[in-house]
Amino acid sequence: MKKIIVKTSLNSYPVLISNSGLNKLPEKLDKQKLFKNLLIVIDENVARYYQSKIKSVFSSNSGKICYYILPSGEKTKSEIELKKIYNFLLKNNFGRDTVLIAIGGGVTGDLAGYAASTFMRGIQLVHVPTTFLAMIDSSIGGKTGINFNKKKNIIGTFYQPRLVFIDTMFLSTLPLREFNSALGELIKYGLIANKDFYNFLSDNLEKVKSLNYSVIKRAVEESVSIKAGVIQQDEFEQRGIRKILNFGHTFAHSIESELGFKIKHGEAVTAGIICSLFLSNKIRLLDKSKLKDLLRLPGSVRLPAIINKINNQNVFVAMCSDKKNKDNKIMFVLISGIGNMLVDVPANKRDIFYALDKMNEFCLV
Repeated sequence: MKKIIVKTSLNSYPVLISNSGLNKLPEKLDKQKLFKNLLIVIDENVARYYQSKIKSVFSSNSGKICYYILPSGEKTKSEIELKKIYNFLLKNNFGRDTVLIAIGGGVTGDLAGYAASTFMRGIQLVHVPTTFLAMIDSSIGGKTGINFNKKKNIIGTFYQPRLVFIDTMFLSTLPLREFNSALGELIKYGLIANKDFYNFLSDNLEKVKSLNYSVIKRAVEESVSIKAGVIQQDEFEQRGIRKILNFGHTFAHSIESELGFKIKHGEAVTAGIICSLFLSNKIRLLDKSKLKDLLRLPGSVRLPAIINKINNQNVFVAMCSDKKNKDNKIMFVLISGIGNMLVDVPANKRDIFYALDKMNEFCLV
């Protein structure tokens, strides 16, 4: 079992990576000296396949244990569902001596993480990510949140888990579209980190797509290590370093909002990366030869046809509410080469529309 330590200002926590090691989770909770009272929040799709196994894993737990099944889908990240978790905690007399274990994808982790960070001013949190995207990205780093007024992640907290337990066994039942949607985040890490990982992805992306578990395990380990390294330098996004993790996301979040969240987050990230590459070229940060080369990986990911139905003006309006904006200017993370990122780069409406149009043309080819 691979262990990667994430060091933060308040505490350090392990990210454990295994295949079919879920039965060891209670032992790992004990090793972290966590409370015995457990609220286990499970995505409904995960529960369909794994609820009996999960209950078996925790059958010898000595404290109180309750299971809460969470509806799937981006619309679950709402005030309504958040209040339901609070009510469930109160109804079952959970106190501050509680561990909330979030078992699911990014939606489950974001919502349950926000609930854990705010209930009684904070209870212990453990992530068990079950989607490829959550394994490589959203379960690491402490970002929690809900959507509000059709704005993505506009309300949230930084709240680090006590443990992240990754079991790639969950990927065996993950729908293909969910798996493919994570490729955008994976490619992001290849672009923002270093040429070694970028070259690894260039050589092995098809093996990732075909569920080669040895390749997937390395992809997960590398992505977690990269994100952990960034977080250790800039946990609360104060120094600008952590902002590189948002590469492609200013476009992505606005595209998601414009399409009414009918597109997967990872699919929107792929589209956002393509837009960001074209924008980097447009404002002369990235030359044409590098642009062509760097478009190759995101260009290999198939996006749903709905991506070509976006309205540029609506995307732009959504961007105007992006939480990363400064002085009423829309700020982007852009790129001049692999691992060479620029943060807080402003762009005008004309260039933003250009990038969106070029992305549409590129995805239609």
